[in-house]
Amino acid sequence: MRRLLFLAPSTLSKGDASLAADMARALPRKKFQVGFVAAADSVAQLHDLGMPTLALTAGSPAQNLAMLDRIVAGFAPDLLIAADAFAVHQSRGWTGLGLDVLRERYGRPVGSLDRLGWPDTGYAVDVYGGPRTQFPPLLDDCDVLIRTGPPHRPEPGPPGVVVAPLHLGGLQYGGLRPVSDEDAPRADRPVVFLVNSRWEYTGTTPAAQQLADALPRLLHSLLAAVGRPLRIIHVGPRGWRFPTADHLDYQHFSRLPYPMFHARLTSADVFLTANALSSTLARAVLAGVPSLLLHNDRTLTELPEWTAACAPQLTAAYPFRVAPLGWHELLTPLVSGNPYFGCFAQAPLFDRAAVGQALTGLLDGRPDLLERQQDYRDRLAALPSATEAFAETLAAAVAR
Repeated sequence: MRRLLFLAPSTLSKGDASLAADMARALPRKKFQVGFVAAADSVAQLHDLGMPTLALTAGSPAQNLAMLDRIVAGFAPDLLIAADAFAVHQSRGWTGLGLDVLRERYGRPVGSLDRLGWPDTGYAVDVYGGPRTQFPPLLDDCDVLIRTGPPHRPEPGPPGVVVAPLHLGGLQYGGLRPVSDEDAPRADRPVVFLVNSRWEYTGTTPAAQQLADALPRLLHSLLAAVGRPLRIIHVGPRGWRFPTADHLDYQHFSRLPYPMFHARLTSADVFLTANALSSTLARAVLAGVPSLLLHNDRTLTELPEWTAACAPQLTAAYPFRVAPLGWHELLTPLVSGNPYFGCFAQAPLFDRAAVGQALTGLLDGRPDLLERQQDYRDRLAALPSATEAFAETLAAAVAR
């Protein structure tokens, strides 16, 4: 029996914690025992996913480290896994945690999920509307890296890297209750599903804050321009704070229990996002949901007239694949030659005609995308199981 302890301290996003839980749910309980230590905001979702989870406190780093000392002593994990190495690093001020702290304090192998293939990027980050920034090479010293598919290529990883297919279904391996039809009531019009995390509302530069503030109105304008009655299901901490077009039925939920969230997503006609690393986009592809990724590949000092009408505070635009962070060049190694990024439609955010054409195509049916999604899922299914990959990689890490 191998024991894995996941650390998910992010207070801004639940995506990394849920991805770690999806991967953990695929591991057989006879061979692996898993536990989570997470930020309080993520505990309910992890419980929905059937993960035993203890919450980090809002107290001091000393209190959190003392709690983790007790957990490690009692649980005796073979591997400590960061759901996101950078979130652990950024939480140091209130949790006391860091990958170096974990390694030195507990003398056990340390791993991390690696959603975008950080070592291949050189940790050079193109920030939206700001200078290129060098991030610390946190993942270079990890004993184990875990790359989930999606978004990674459906192929085995090099030594020390586990490529783990995400869980393909609802709550088959645990959780509070199974998904039911009642969780996704039938719609009388096409449904567009949107989701946001708290971090998406705060820009790291003035230009990024402009984009973050403008995105809700830009999305509304683009959806309204399709000219069809649509129901917009939006899950996120902040609802749209403006009137919507008469033919758009906008429904906002600050949070949905995971079974209901999963059911609403999988019954949607279109999933719409401006985040190429969205964990919900990954789930949409696995569930066969038509999806559209909005991006921008160039600097625009003059914006189209329609943007001035709906978002006059937006004065310029910069490249991004993850709004409002930017990260256009950062994701190039992950995107290049990766069949996952052919599993959904893509359109430039500021090209209203292209976005409208893409949305209309998805609403009318894109069998080519569904075929690519199925091919990607088939290639994931052909990979060595997460059990095999973990067993081999973990044995090598423990032996070091």
